[in-house]
Amino acid sequence: MRTASLRAGASLATLSVCAAPGLARAQTVPAPGDGAVQAGTATSDGQTGDAQIIVTGIRASLQGARDRKRSAEQVIDSITAQDIGALPDRSVSEALQRVPGVTLQRTNQNRDPARLSAEGGGVFIRGLSWVRSELNGRDVFSASNGRGLSFEDVSADLLSGVDVYKNPSADLVEGGVGGSINLRTRKPFDAKGYVFAASGDANYADLRKNTYYSGNALASGRWQTPLGEVGLLVSYLLSNVGNRTNSVQTDKYSARTLSAAQDGLSAGSTVYVPGTIGVRQVDWQQKRTAFDSSLQWRPSDTLEFTFEVLAAKATPKDIEHAVGDNDTLPTDDASYTFGANNALTSGTLTNRRLNFDTRYGTAENQTQDYSGKVRWTPNEHWSFSADLQYVHSTAKSESLTVYTETSTPATIAFDLSGDVPKLSIASSNGASLSDKSAYWWYAAMDHIEDNEAHQWAGKADGEYSFTDSDFLKSFRFGGRITDRTAITRQTGWNWSLLSAAYWGGGTPVALTATGYTGGVQNAGLPSQSTLFNYSNFFSGNVSTGSGFWFPSASLVSNGRANAYSYLKSTESAGWGWAPISDDYAQAKPGSDNVTGGVNDQTERTFAGYGLLRFGMDQSAIGQFDGNVGVRVVRTETGASGAAMTVASITSGTCTVGVGGATADDCALFAKAVAFSQGSTTQAGESSSGSYTDVLPSLNLRFFLKEGLQLRLAAAKAIVRPTFAQLNPFTTLSFSFDSNGKANGVGLNGQTTAFTGTAGNPNLKPTRSNQFDASLEWYFGRANSLTLAAFYKDISDYIFAGVTQRSYTSGGQTITFDVTQQMNGAHGTIKGFELGYTQFFDRLPGALGGLGLTGNYTFVDSSGGKNTAVNVFDANQTSNATKPLPLEGLSRYSYNVAVVYEKYGISARAAYNWRSTYLLTTSAANLNYPVWSEGYGQLDGSILYSLTRHVKIGVQGTNLLKAKTYLDVGDADLKPRYSWTSTDRRIAFLLRTSF
Repeated sequence: MRTASLRAGASLATLSVCAAPGLARAQTVPAPGDGAVQAGTATSDGQTGDAQIIVTGIRASLQGARDRKRSAEQVIDSITAQDIGALPDRSVSEALQRVPGVTLQRTNQNRDPARLSAEGGGVFIRGLSWVRSELNGRDVFSASNGRGLSFEDVSADLLSGVDVYKNPSADLVEGGVGGSINLRTRKPFDAKGYVFAASGDANYADLRKNTYYSGNALASGRWQTPLGEVGLLVSYLLSNVGNRTNSVQTDKYSARTLSAAQDGLSAGSTVYVPGTIGVRQVDWQQKRTAFDSSLQWRPSDTLEFTFEVLAAKATPKDIEHAVGDNDTLPTDDASYTFGANNALTSGTLTNRRLNFDTRYGTAENQTQDYSGKVRWTPNEHWSFSADLQYVHSTAKSESLTVYTETSTPATIAFDLSGDVPKLSIASSNGASLSDKSAYWWYAAMDHIEDNEAHQWAGKADGEYSFTDSDFLKSFRFGGRITDRTAITRQTGWNWSLLSAAYWGGGTPVALTATGYTGGVQNAGLPSQSTLFNYSNFFSGNVSTGSGFWFPSASLVSNGRANAYSYLKSTESAGWGWAPISDDYAQAKPGSDNVTGGVNDQTERTFAGYGLLRFGMDQSAIGQFDGNVGVRVVRTETGASGAAMTVASITSGTCTVGVGGATADDCALFAKAVAFSQGSTTQAGESSSGSYTDVLPSLNLRFFLKEGLQLRLAAAKAIVRPTFAQLNPFTTLSFSFDSNGKANGVGLNGQTTAFTGTAGNPNLKPTRSNQFDASLEWYFGRANSLTLAAFYKDISDYIFAGVTQRSYTSGGQTITFDVTQQMNGAHGTIKGFELGYTQFFDRLPGALGGLGLTGNYTFVDSSGGKNTAVNVFDANQTSNATKPLPLEGLSRYSYNVAVVYEKYGISARAAYNWRSTYLLTTSAANLNYPVWSEGYGQLDGSILYSLTRHVKIGVQGTNLLKAKTYLDVGDADLKPRYSWTSTDRRIAFLLRTSF
């Protein structure tokens, strides 16, 4: 097959399929002559021959992804970028949702559904969040979560492609039951000569009414020198993005009994009414920067060195303005109407007491990755490689919320019966809600984190190729050692009253005052609030009149010390809010933050593997190939955490015969008093442990006919516990009534006086036996139809349970019923994926540029356990045991995209959808399960090649302005409680390459 030269504007297409470090484990793209075509070029009929056409743009990217999937020895799917910055979406997580079986969670944290993410957050593969992340085949992670990468912090412009491994082979690094995602950056030896590329865009968010500018540049070259061939690549990107979310939200719904007939319902009917109602606006923006450099040196045909540096930084920040109803909604009101399941849908409530908060949150997430690799191929039989990597990641964050209240009562009229909520807030007594003198300082709350993680990793691999065997291809072997440290430093949520509250306490300090009468005065205090109006909220369907007085954005965003310099003048309630200390050792794990305090974790792994590759072109069962191998890994852990905490008994007495107390009751009470007054045998908690896993794998591929192949795969996989789950803290408490009788709930629901909560540094991995079958048909130049089925038998789910542990203090040894994370549950995940890509070349004229690509995924689960993040929170531990599906698992999801590639035009319209899923078993503040309804989003792009070197275009995100709807409740009754609208974003693009 004769190789055609590419146009300069498409010269980077080959980068998407060139072998990169970490891809030695996969078979290379089939060479010309065996029925495949390389990305960037294709024959006119899909066969080898001299007739050539040039393939560029979206088509080249889809073809490159198809060829990677076709030629790989494992079950994988890929995304490739033909041009610099040409991945289909603005972040890696957004791009990944186009892959079969991959879904995206659109909240910053699943337990905080009140604040939706501007970009996609957590990535799930086949319904599981246990996803391993790699960069060029090596570990990469974020300090904010310790194990995986926050993909939303990575710009798509940085990458040449992304591979999603669904089922592993023995030479893949362990750690992903859901799968592994490998991010591929560009290398200088990927291109034949010099490459210079740059791109930029202006991204307009229509709700925010702001434009954000981004750009990136890359220079790459390779030279012959007296020391051999040398290649150097340097790239830099600056990415800015922002958006606004408008939300109408209620509280959870509770069953009430009508006292009088209402809206067609008789007195005594059961209805469901939320606790409160309110509105929230969040303005979010993020700046990303990244520097990527790669140096390659090939002193001879048998020896090659690669050195890489990646430094990435993301600094998101957001400002929130929220209005909440302080009063619980009444059960009966003449204005109420009820909908399905007798849930409240509309009404007009008067004399409501409101509070207002302004919240500012900021973070700084940095990851630095330094790596070096050498590959030596001394002869046709042997090849060796060695790899050394150092990763350092930090994640710092800070948030401050300040609240005001007003004495002006409000009327709230609402209609929540449709997809677009209608709500208005106005004064109930004719006074203006924009009267500043009617507001006072209410409360403040802050929280800080300072996390870091780093890891050294080294590995060595070898391969012996069999050149004289009709069956054996090669034998691979190798070992890997890692040494990781992860330190989490977090406070709790430091909420405190400032001057006064509706529920009592303190003397109101008006926003117009300079301070509390008789206290510290500050002349600048009256200027620390602002009149804020929700302009065009929900396209005008929510009316807030002339606005409300909020703490100013400058008050909450210029540092906690600055805020305190003003707010200390308001503290008439005597609570004494002050910024929380950054001495993290003072913090303890608690109900407001289980990761509070300092959690210092170490982890060392020692892995070795052997992998035999085999295959036959002709046999009794036809042409086939595959690999079989085993990976053995030992994990050694160490941890030190917060000191053991023992509650004091400060009230209550026990006298035999009083209040029904028995002699046994009083003996237990005395024992508890003595224990609480003594010293525990441990001043702090520390631990070490180890476990070994044997992970076999088998991958088979049968070539049934030209272009048609069948894959069968089986493997054992693990995912290790998070470092937060391994935190070795312990808190012990006592449960007695005033008469000294035990009244706590312990193991198996039995009454006990001795309870506790603890981390569990002895947790073992969650393990999976998993099986895949995939039937794949590749036809034409870039067309394919694939069907994959999967089954995962998962054991040792981690969940919150109760166990008995004994402690000694004050001369007493007591067995406590301790709630902690533990292994033990079992479940299965099964389903299938259907994928299709085709370009309709035989259509006449301009229609010949049309193409269609899509996929559909079905996932079903049974058994298993959801994990309560915070074992201190009884709502979380109890809700996690409810008969609910696994968090994050959508039963159905699909993607469909119409593409066009002709006459210099490269266009795409892509729609992505996923069905309802359980977001969390216990949302913050709601303390109840929250579900995300089915969500679909349309994105699109059109690029035009002005010249061989320059493209211009436009890219749209969320073109239909899709809304996010959240429901609250159990599986059988979950009314909608949250309506959120976000921006349509339009980006104007310029790309150049030479």
